[in-house]
Amino acid sequence: MKSRFLLSTLVWSAMTLPSVAQTSLATITGTVTDPQGAGIPNVTVTVTNVATNLSYSRASSEDGTYVIPQLPIGQYTLEAKAAGFKTYQQAGITLEVAQRLRLDIRLDIGNVSESVTVTAEIPRVQTEDSALGAVVERKRIEELPLNGRHVFNLVKIVPGVQPRNDSTDGFAEISNQAFSQIRINGGPGYGNQFFLDGAVNSAPVHNEIAVVPMSDAVEEFRVETNALKAEFGQTSGGVINVVTKMGTNQFRGSLYEFLRNDALDARNAFATQPDPRTGRIKQVLRYNQYGGTVGGPVWIPGVYDGRNRTFFFTGYEQWRWRATGSPRLGTVAPQEWRTGNLSTLRDGQGRQIPLFDPATTRPNPAGSGFVRDPLPGNIIPSSRIDPLSARVLAYHPLPNATPTDPFTFANNFIALVPSSSDQGVSTIRLDHRMTDQDTVFFRLTSTRNTRRDRGWGLEDADPLARNDQRDNHSAILNYTRVFSPRIVNDLRAAVSRQWLPFLHPSFDKGWPAKLGYPSQIPQDQFPPVVISGLLSIGQPAFSGGLRAQQYVQILDSVTITSGRHNYKAGFDLRWSRLSFINRVNPSGRFDFTAALTGNPLQPANTGAGFASFLLGEVGGGNIGVRPFFQFRSTPLGVYFQDDWKITRRLTLNLGVRYDVSFGPREMHNRYSNFDPFLVNPQTRMLGVMNYAGANGYPTTFVDLDRNNFGPRFGFAWDPKGDGKTAIRGGYGVIYTISEIGHTGGDDSNSFGFSADTPFEGPAGIPAKAFQFSAGPSVILQPRGASGGPSAFRGFTVRYQDRNGLTPYIQQWNFTIQRALWAGWTVSAVYAGSKGTRLFGGNYNLNQLDPKYFSEGLGLQTLVPNPFLGQITTGPLASATVQRSRLLLLLPDYQTVQTFGAALANSQFHSFQLFLEKRFSGGLSTLISYTGGKLISDNLSLASAGSAASLGDWRIGMYNRRLDKAIDQDDVNRRLVASGVVEVPFGRGRRFGKDWPRALDLLAGGWQLNTVTTLQTGRPLLVRGSNNFTGINYPDLVADPTLPSSERGPNRWFNTDAFRNPRDFVIGNAPRTLPSTRGPGLTDVSFSVFKTFRFQERFRLETRWELFNALNAVNYNPPNTTFSPNAQGVNTNANFGRIFSALEARRMQLGMRLTF
Repeated sequence: MKSRFLLSTLVWSAMTLPSVAQTSLATITGTVTDPQGAGIPNVTVTVTNVATNLSYSRASSEDGTYVIPQLPIGQYTLEAKAAGFKTYQQAGITLEVAQRLRLDIRLDIGNVSESVTVTAEIPRVQTEDSALGAVVERKRIEELPLNGRHVFNLVKIVPGVQPRNDSTDGFAEISNQAFSQIRINGGPGYGNQFFLDGAVNSAPVHNEIAVVPMSDAVEEFRVETNALKAEFGQTSGGVINVVTKMGTNQFRGSLYEFLRNDALDARNAFATQPDPRTGRIKQVLRYNQYGGTVGGPVWIPGVYDGRNRTFFFTGYEQWRWRATGSPRLGTVAPQEWRTGNLSTLRDGQGRQIPLFDPATTRPNPAGSGFVRDPLPGNIIPSSRIDPLSARVLAYHPLPNATPTDPFTFANNFIALVPSSSDQGVSTIRLDHRMTDQDTVFFRLTSTRNTRRDRGWGLEDADPLARNDQRDNHSAILNYTRVFSPRIVNDLRAAVSRQWLPFLHPSFDKGWPAKLGYPSQIPQDQFPPVVISGLLSIGQPAFSGGLRAQQYVQILDSVTITSGRHNYKAGFDLRWSRLSFINRVNPSGRFDFTAALTGNPLQPANTGAGFASFLLGEVGGGNIGVRPFFQFRSTPLGVYFQDDWKITRRLTLNLGVRYDVSFGPREMHNRYSNFDPFLVNPQTRMLGVMNYAGANGYPTTFVDLDRNNFGPRFGFAWDPKGDGKTAIRGGYGVIYTISEIGHTGGDDSNSFGFSADTPFEGPAGIPAKAFQFSAGPSVILQPRGASGGPSAFRGFTVRYQDRNGLTPYIQQWNFTIQRALWAGWTVSAVYAGSKGTRLFGGNYNLNQLDPKYFSEGLGLQTLVPNPFLGQITTGPLASATVQRSRLLLLLPDYQTVQTFGAALANSQFHSFQLFLEKRFSGGLSTLISYTGGKLISDNLSLASAGSAASLGDWRIGMYNRRLDKAIDQDDVNRRLVASGVVEVPFGRGRRFGKDWPRALDLLAGGWQLNTVTTLQTGRPLLVRGSNNFTGINYPDLVADPTLPSSERGPNRWFNTDAFRNPRDFVIGNAPRTLPSTRGPGLTDVSFSVFKTFRFQERFRLETRWELFNALNAVNYNPPNTTFSPNAQGVNTNANFGRIFSALEARRMQLGMRLTF
C-alpha cells in the first residue's frame, strides 16, 4: 500500500511539473541584440525545416534571449523579424541529436521588408552544455566500412567507448547481446541505455538491444558518455540515442545488396594446412544482405496531399547467413553391435572387453562386494534386447567414415552441416503536423531472427541441434503540443518487446509416444539417451525454453523558457516484464554406462554402455519439472533540470534526478531465499529457507530503496564570447538499472519451485535404476513453500540480501574545446568515473575463514559427522566429514552462493583527445584517442545477467581489498580514426565539374573510407594453484612480462615467474597482471566507392570493402592456466601459448542505389 501511494505521489508530482523526457530532439537558443549589443525583446524567430517545410516560431524575452526546443534533427533556415529592424536570414543550419545549438542574432536598424542574409559558418563548439558525448552523422553511418551493416558497430568510434568484443565480424547481431556489452568511460558493460527516437530500446534483464534498425533507416545517433543531464538515468555509464529517418516533401529512398563469401577472405593465421577430412583451409561462408527504403509525403491523388504536413518512411531488410565450422567427429555403434553381437568390442590394444550379465548380479560368496556371470561370447540374445532400446536405436546413425582406431571404432562418424541464420528488419514511421501547435508521429520497428544450428544433421534425434526464433519489436507514439511560445508539451508512449523461444527441433512433436515410452514420460521432446563412449541420441545438455520480456514506457514532457532559464523536469515510468521457462530434461534423460555390464569386483576395462543400453539397464539420468516464471517490476525516474544562462559567456547546467524501482517480484510467488543469519527453528542452527508470501515473508525480492537522489552539475564557458573556444566541466550521480541484478538474467532464486527426479539404483548395489521400457516409478513434483525452512539442507543454496541498495556511478569531466579551421574542432578531455555497489561480485558465503589456514593438514582430518541421520542424501550423508567442514559458518550446507549481489566497485581515469570534422567539402573525420586506467575489485562487472554467477573473490567476505586491481577489461591506450573522403575529381566535385561523361564514368565519383583501430591488450589473469586453500592464485616470484623481442605465440609471457604457494597460504599474485597484457589490436577497415549518377536524382554506388585490410594477425589471449607439480612448478605445456587469432582479412562487395 505504501509503495502504491509513493508511486502515485511521484507520478502526480512529475506530471504537474514542466518536463522533458529522454529527448532525441534538438534546441536552438541565442540572444537577439541591436548594433550596440543591447537585447531586443519580442523578436519573432522562426526556423524552417528544409526537407519538410515545417516552421517553428518563438519570441525573444525581455533581455533578447530566445529558445526554440523540440526540433527534429535536420537542415534548417532561420529568420528573425522585429519592427524597426531589417529581417535577419540564415541558412545552412544543421541540428544533431539532442543538440543545444547557440546562434546569436544581431539585427540592423531598417525596415522589416529589407533583409540581411548571413552566410557565416555555424559554430561547432559546444558552449551551452557540459555533457560529454559525440554524434555519428548519417554520412558516416551510410558510408563507413561496416561489416554486417550493424549501426551499433559504429559506437566504437566514439571517444571513451570500449567494446568488450574486439572482433570486427558483423554477425553477433544474431543475439544483439554482444553489441550491448560496451564499456563507456569505465562504466560496467551490462547497463548502458539504448534509445530509439527518444524511447527505450532494450530488453529489461540482459539489457540487450531490442531492435537494431537497418542502417539506411537511421538519420544519426548520439552517444552520451559522461556527466549526463538529469533527463538521463538508469544507466551504468552511457546513453546511445538513435534517431530514425522521417519522410520529406520529396520521395527519397534506397535499394541495396551486400554479399560476403569465404572465397573473398584470407585464411586465418592458424589455418596453415587444409583439413584432411574436407580438403578446405577455410570454413564455408555465404552471406547476403539486401533491402530498401522509401519515404516522402503521404500523397493520394485526388484524395489527400500531405506535402508540408504528413510524411511517411518505411523500409525492409533481409540478411541470410550460412556457415560451417570444423567437421564434427564422433563414435557410433557398428552394424554388428546393433543385433547384440559385441564380440568385436575391444580396447585400444586389440584386447576383447568382456561383458557381464546384470541379471546375474548377486552378493560375492567369497567376501565383500558383488559378482556377475560373463555374457558368453559377448553376445546379447535378441530376446533380451529391450523393445524401447530397439526402437530408439533406429535413430542412432550408422558409421560413415574410417575410424581413427580400428579396434575401438573411434571417430567412425563425421558430419559437416551448415548452420543458418536469417533475419528480417522492417520499419515504418508516420509524421503528421495537425496544426501549428500540434504534431504527432508513430514508428514501429520489428526484427525476426531465425537461427538453425543443425548440429550433426540428425534432425529430431540430434544431440546438438537447436532452433532459435527471436522476435523483437519497438514502437513509439509521440504527441507534441505547443501551449505558448514558452511552453511545449511532449507525451510519449513506447513499447520494447522480445519473444524468444529456444527449442530443440523435436520439441512438441510427441516423440515419447511415437517411440513407445511409458505413459508417465511427458511428451515435450525426443528423450535424450546418453550411451557412454558413443554419440548421444537426442539432446542431453539443452532442452529449450521461452523468454518473453518487455518494457512499457510512458514519458511526458514540457519545456518552459523564462528569461535566462530553460527549465526541464519530467518522469520516465516503465513497467518491466520478464516471463520465462528454461526446461531441463522435461522428457527425461536416460544414461547407460559400462558399470552395469561390467565386472563389479574388477570393473576396469569391462562392460560397455552400449550393452547396457541394449539390455535396457538405465544407470543414471533424471527428469526435470520447471515452472513458468513471471517477473515484474516498475522503475520510475523523476528529474528537474535548469539550464541557466548566467551571462552570455557562461551557462550552468543544474539538475537532480530521483530513481526508484518497485519490485521486483514473481507474479505467483515462485521465489525463495535462503537466509544464513536466521536461526532455523527445526535445527537450532543458522540457516532458514524463506518463501515469498509465506509466513509473513515479503513477495518482493528486495526492500524498496528510497534514497536514490542523483545531483547533476555542469558549466560551459565561452571565454572570448566568439563561439570558438569552450571550457566545460560536469559531475553527476547516476543510479543504474536494478532489474538486471535482482532477477539474475534467465536464472532465478527459486529453490523449491523446480523439481528433479534422479534415476539412481539401490544404494550400495550395482543395479539399474529401472528397466528402460518400464520407466521410472515416480516423478517428483515441486514442493514450493511446503518444503519448510530446512529444505535443501546439506546442499548448495542461494542468498539474496534484501537490503537491495541500488548501484550507482559518479561521473565527472573537464573539457577544453577549440574550433580550428574549415569546420575542424579539437577537444582535450579528462573524464573519470567511480562505481559503487555495482552488480557482480557474487561469492560463496560459506568459505573457510583464512584464520584457520594455520592448522594446515589438520583441517583435512576426518571426524564423525554430527549431521549423520539428519541429512540422508548428498555429500553430507556420510559417516565422517573433514574437520574444516565444522569450522564453516554453515557447516550443514555446501556452497551458500550470494545472488544478485551489488558488492563490486570500480574507478576510471582517462585523458581523451579527439579531432572532428563534420561532412563538408568532401570530407568527414573523427579521430579519437583514449588513454586511461580502469580499476575494479571483481571480474563480472562487464557481463549482463550475471547475478547468479560466482565472482572471482580471493577471500570473498573476509578481505575483498585483496582483489582490487587493474580491471581485466582495461585497455589503457586506444586510437580510432574514421573518415569519409570524396576524391575531388568528377562531376559535382571540386575538379572536373565539366568533364565529358565518358571521362567522368572512368575517373570521377570515387570515394575512400576507413575505420582504423589501434589498441593495447588487456591485462592477463593467471589461475590454477593447488594448495588446499580453495583459492587458486599462484605466487609471483619474478617479472612475468617478457621483452617484446622475446614475446611470441609460443611464449607470450614469462611462464617461470609463477610458483605454487606453500600449503594453506594464499598466493601473492594480483588478480590481474597490470603490466603483462594480452595481444593488442590492429584493425584497418577500408572501402572504396565508385558513384555513378543518372538523371541527377539517381546515384548508384559500387562498394568494395575490406575488414582488417592489412591482414594483421590479431592474436587471442594466451593460455593462462597454471598447473603446478609437487615442487610447485608449472607442468601445463600450453601455459603462456597462443593457439588462435581473430579474423583475417575479409571482403564485402555491395551495390546501393539512392534516389
